[in-house]
Amino acid sequence: MQICSQREYCIFDIENKLQKWEIDKKDQQKIIDTLVLEKFIDHERYVPAFINDKFKFNHWGKIKIRYYLKQKHIDSQIINIYLAQIDDDLYLKTIKNEIKNKRQTAKGKDDFEKNQKVARYVISKGFEPDKVFQLLKLN
Repeated sequence: MQICSQREYCIFDIENKLQKWEIDKKDQQKIIDTLVLEKFIDHERYVPAFINDKFKFNHWGKIKIRYYLKQKHIDSQIINIYLAQIDDDLYLKTIKNEIKNKRQTAKGKDDFEKNQKVARYVISKGFEPDKVFQLLKLN
């Protein structure tokens, strides 16, 4: 309870911690059930916090955020609800900023090669390829 009160965790994270501590499977489930019941673990709180942090601070796109949440066995419906709440204008502005910042450091023989490197980088951060290419053409 002390660990969960310091920051948000999902069930998957706590399961991993309990396994590292070599706690019996039956006891692990009791602990997790108690934490969920007492609201120390709540995916409805965890998902928006995760999305907010990864989008604002790491500048991740929706694809990468969704992928990491799925790796943590979070329900797709919860993921979709909170990803849809990301402001579209802010999302596009973030893509533009990532393109602009990478374009300043990307090296290439010509604009085509430079744009390829920029696109690969921004797409690797989890932004949708169609949006990236559309914004690359505008800049």
